[in-house]
Amino acid sequence: MRVSAPDNIHQMELESANENFELFRRFHKLDDGTYSVAEATLKGDYYFSRFSLDLIPVDSIEITDRFAKILREDASGAESEELPQMSFDKPSNFVKGKALLEKQLKKICETSNTGMREDLERVILAGGKRLRPALAQAAYALGDAPKLPILPLMVMIELMHTASLIHDDVVDKGMVRRNVPTINATSGDLNAVRAADFILGRAMELLKIYKGSGINERLAKVSEQMCIGELEQLEKLNTEFSEEAYFRMIEKKTALFIEAAAFTGAVAGGCSPEVIKAMEGYGYNIGVAFQIKDDILDFTGTEKFGKSIGQDERKGLATLPKIIGLEEAQKQVEAYSEKAISALEIIKNGASKKAFIEMAKQLENREI
Repeated sequence: MRVSAPDNIHQMELESANENFELFRRFHKLDDGTYSVAEATLKGDYYFSRFSLDLIPVDSIEITDRFAKILREDASGAESEELPQMSFDKPSNFVKGKALLEKQLKKICETSNTGMREDLERVILAGGKRLRPALAQAAYALGDAPKLPILPLMVMIELMHTASLIHDDVVDKGMVRRNVPTINATSGDLNAVRAADFILGRAMELLKIYKGSGINERLAKVSEQMCIGELEQLEKLNTEFSEEAYFRMIEKKTALFIEAAAFTGAVAGGCSPEVIKAMEGYGYNIGVAFQIKDDILDFTGTEKFGKSIGQDERKGLATLPKIIGLEEAQKQVEAYSEKAISALEIIKNGASKKAFIEMAKQLENREI
């Protein structure tokens, strides 16, 4: 199934998009005996990220929406209408913003494929820290004259994150996430991959809102880097792993996406270039600290952690606590947390700056 452009516009870019979309769908069938389920899942993700980058120069809302519909219906096996227009409310704080976010996430799960709907509701509505949309909203609030809505961006970011988690669980054979059974545990690998693809199709519906702002470009690029990071991690299982290689990997896997959440929120909020740069520095550094802490908790966490403990070591991944020890790894968490706080120097003192500092400290000392 290929999408064509009217009057042959953007034909070269669209041809590349079609090719990468077909490769993505082919790998996510998980039926190629040449590749393991993990490899097929991650390679499919990579080609989806390339497809997303191809769509930007095509510059057509109609074509993007057509691809989104194909993806939703292909993944769910059912006809699928676009979501109702999302509220463009601009919540004044994350408590209100999170309530609106949860309401929209509930709608995202709606599909006539009953099994998929139940799986998505269990996993998506189980909660989670919602760190990325919270950071986007906090950065947005720094702007004096926001010209774009924040809620659709928060939803898009959380859907990208959740889809990556669902696929991670397929790759890692994870059985529990956010204290509930994973989709691959209850419904199998193929249904898990399809469920994640379905919500990526839903996220695509929101791209039109941010067309021309630079937000879609940033999210597409970071998606590609996440895929590359995951593929590199897969290649390095059961091998010697240097500290430098570890930091390069978590930059791609985690830090760049959290940086992008801060960046896109600040852009949507109409922040100055100086504030946008400060938010990028903050997001990147808490992203590094967050991932190191996650890897520490894989050794020291309790049932509060929400997923299986010791998963990294069982699959043969040498994370920073394994490389330099738990105590030294915690020092790195604290160091990157301080770097994040230092990036806020340009932000005026007040409630917003205090909230960013508290966020960094909470992530540094978290148990979940």
